[in-house]
Amino acid sequence: MAKSLLIVMLMSIVMFYMARPIFSQKINPYLEVMPEDVTISPSSDFDYVEAPYEAPFEEADSPAMEYDMELAHHYSDKQFKFLEACSEKPSSKCGNEVFKNMLNETMPITEECCRDILKMGKDCHLGLVKLIFATYEYKNIASKGIPKSKQTWNECVRRVGSKIGAPVSFEQ
Repeated sequence: MAKSLLIVMLMSIVMFYMARPIFSQKINPYLEVMPEDVTISPSSDFDYVEAPYEAPFEEADSPAMEYDMELAHHYSDKQFKFLEACSEKPSSKCGNEVFKNMLNETMPITEECCRDILKMGKDCHLGLVKLIFATYEYKNIASKGIPKSKQTWNECVRRVGSKIGAPVSFEQ
């Protein structure tokens, strides 16, 4: 069950950040000599780069991971499956745009992404939002993000609700 929650959370977070990946270090693949502070695993068949002094993932659970694992116990398998299906509905572009909109008052949301949100449905949209803002990484901004997501929903209902051909209601 905990693995299911982690999968849903990771899928959602990856979906939101796909448009702008973060790299800790850029490595020129055409450079013959690697920087001194980077080691490459000699046994792998792929380009896996291990940072120096970085503990392997399995050695210890971080406080964030422990928190998120505990969070998993508050969801049933049925809820996980529902949220997992929800996370597959919006495009990665729109997921990223909606997430940025929840964090930034000035970030506009396009009509295309409004249609995606409304077609997803209010329960899916708000369920994913509540899950994301319950995680360790985002719990401190939940008081801003959750109300903003409801405002975004209502804005999308006003802008494109009549154009999608399905009944949608405002969020209170």
